Amino acid sequence: MTKMAAWGLLAPALFTIGSLGCTRSQADLAGRTTGAGGILGTESLGGSPGLSGVGESTTCTTDTLTGSGGRAVTSPGVASSPEFAPQLGATSSQAVAPPAISGGTLLVLSDGNTVVASDPDRDSVYVVDLPSRALTRTIALQPGDEPGRLVEDGAGHVHVALRGGGALVTCDPATGAIIARRPICAGPRGVAYDPATDRVHVACHDGQLVRLPAAGGDPDRRLQLDDDLRDVVVDGDRLLVSRFRSAELLTVASDGTVAGRAQLPGFTSPQVHQGAAYTASVAWRTLPAPGGGVVVLHQRGMVDPVRPAAGGYGGPNTCDTIVHGCITRVDRDGNSRTGPALASLVLAVDMALSPDGTQVAIVAAGNATNTDAAVGDTTTPALTRVFVTDLDDATDPNFGCSMDGKHAPCPQGRMVATGGATGVAGARGSGGAVGAGGAVGAGGAVGSGGAVGLGGRIGAGGAIGAGGAIGAGGAIGAGGFVGSTGGTIGAACTPPPAGVPVNVGQPIAVGFDGSGRLIVQSREPAMLALGDGTTISLSTISRADTGHTLFHANSGGFLACASCHAEGNEDGRTWNFSCEGPRRTQSLQVGLADTEPFHWDGSETDFGRLTTDIFQGRMSGPALATDQQTALLGWLDRQPRLPKPDMVDPAAVSRGQALFQDPAHGCAICHAGPHMTNNQTVDVGTGGRFQVPSLIGVGTRAPYMHDGCAPTLADRFGPCGGGDQHGVTSTLSADDVSDLVAYLKTL
Repeated sequence: MTKMAAWGLLAPALFTIGSLGCTRSQADLAGRTTGAGGILGTESLGGSPGLSGVGESTTCTTDTLTGSGGRAVTSPGVASSPEFAPQLGATSSQAVAPPAISGGTLLVLSDGNTVVASDPDRDSVYVVDLPSRALTRTIALQPGDEPGRLVEDGAGHVHVALRGGGALVTCDPATGAIIARRPICAGPRGVAYDPATDRVHVACHDGQLVRLPAAGGDPDRRLQLDDDLRDVVVDGDRLLVSRFRSAELLTVASDGTVAGRAQLPGFTSPQVHQGAAYTASVAWRTLPAPGGGVVVLHQRGMVDPVRPAAGGYGGPNTCDTIVHGCITRVDRDGNSRTGPALASLVLAVDMALSPDGTQVAIVAAGNATNTDAAVGDTTTPALTRVFVTDLDDATDPNFGCSMDGKHAPCPQGRMVATGGATGVAGARGSGGAVGAGGAVGAGGAVGSGGAVGLGGRIGAGGAIGAGGAIGAGGAIGAGGFVGSTGGTIGAACTPPPAGVPVNVGQPIAVGFDGSGRLIVQSREPAMLALGDGTTISLSTISRADTGHTLFHANSGGFLACASCHAEGNEDGRTWNFSCEGPRRTQSLQVGLADTEPFHWDGSETDFGRLTTDIFQGRMSGPALATDQQTALLGWLDRQPRLPKPDMVDPAAVSRGQALFQDPAHGCAICHAGPHMTNNQTVDVGTGGRFQVPSLIGVGTRAPYMHDGCAPTLADRFGPCGGGDQHGVTSTLSADDVSDLVAYLKTL
């Protein structure tokens, strides 16, 4: 049995007794209990935590938790290398850092035989003829344009949103000519074409929704909506617009008013993290749904407390990461169906629907670097990078996490022998504690020559169901596979359909041609991969960068840095950490070098310790060499940053800057220097001592404060902002606050 399979059987018991380092130094803000009738104990005593008396409070600190035999399990991380560690090769860095992966850069034209692909890494657009398997045109753009989403209009021209260039470029795919380049907004992202009006709609990072004549000319409408817009879909006479980090869906009526807002549904399942609650965030891709409405590929993040300990973010169990991808369908009438966790598909950044609307293809950019497996004379990826299934299965709310080939990919190499039905699982014990100094099972073994037994309990220093089997004589189901915690263990795994390419490089986009054949775009190397095994090179220029690769790689714990720091920034979430309470994800687009220490409490003294504690420890990744750590930090600090919104009121900005720099208010005492922080850990009346955050890019980082208590920048000056301990703000008028906000948005 492989490590992941064994983990799937043991995780219910181990997570029940697993905890974080706890002493009597700080009250546990989460207050969760563990075990039957008791709360997790306070002393490690050289072994697993003991059980305290009924009714005692769990107390916590960031001290290292020691497990069986005194082994440290928080830092430096897991005891052994992950089964699917990322393969990084020789360390390299690009002089011009490549942008973070955003996905959705592939378009199949209406003829069904021509593909147009954006390349944000090389600032190019490619035209490929599928029947001849030939690259026919390369359209060079300006450095830093970062082309993204594309759409075809009624004349056969292609409009490309230039995320870095702030413009919409229109190309003729037949000739490769650039017909027009029109300035649009700060950070155009989504683009859609309305054939009824012959208009192109562009959704922007700064909240603008812009309408332009497809044939050329200036915009004929600009709407200012909420910021962080992502995709736009024409749905009859209305527009459906997604927001990236919040995964909110806006309905814009034909007159330009916002007629509705919808938050994608929450999720909980006993098959995922022992029934923890999850909420939607980070809407990577939104597409028109068959029959109206939309289909959204997005992430879900855990609401329940996160353990800041080894494996606390993710580990061998694919169903138990704190972040996972999923698909939600929202029909035209507003009804929605959110599907199961896309287990093992790390960083699912793009999807496509088949021409008949029945199938969906998903690419997992995060699995591009994980261990390959030798099969015969060929080497194939050990983890699925392209997954194709029925849309109904991908949005089936009756499944939580099932790696059965229909609701998530089959687990690699985890098919087991046939046998009887799965028996009844053993209980987790009746209040029994893992004894002081005791391991899980005698000498650390699982049972006395057995597995989790029927009715077996976690005894005091004893085994888990000594000698017991899984269920009453039952074997793992016929042709079945070992599921993750609470996941399916049963019928044979459905193999992938024919025509799904396997060796696809680092996939960032996917599409179907007119006959329903799959096409996958790879970032590195730059190529298209087809279902018959053919690859079409798009460019021979390499953009390989170790820092970029590490940031997007499946750590081995089935999540990536980019899972929480989407597009190199942050996910908009406020996480609930055991022992710490709510903590807002921090931006990585502020310049990290020379701003140590890191994290809100300043506990990560330098970047090396940060990678050891987080990537190796909480994310269950391998140890990183010093040059790899340096490459990661270098890429983070050199990556292209989100564009600043246009200055709407220069006079207000000037007044706000004067207020900010006025010693009477004290803002610039802490928020100063090139990073707009003095790197101190201070108490500003918000509930403890916290690191002074950088204000670079603060205008697009709502919600604010360490606990996300301020929905807007203006709210930061309200009740949760710390009062006059956090700058002297009580003397500010409403107009002063408005001017300060205008200035802060320019940083």
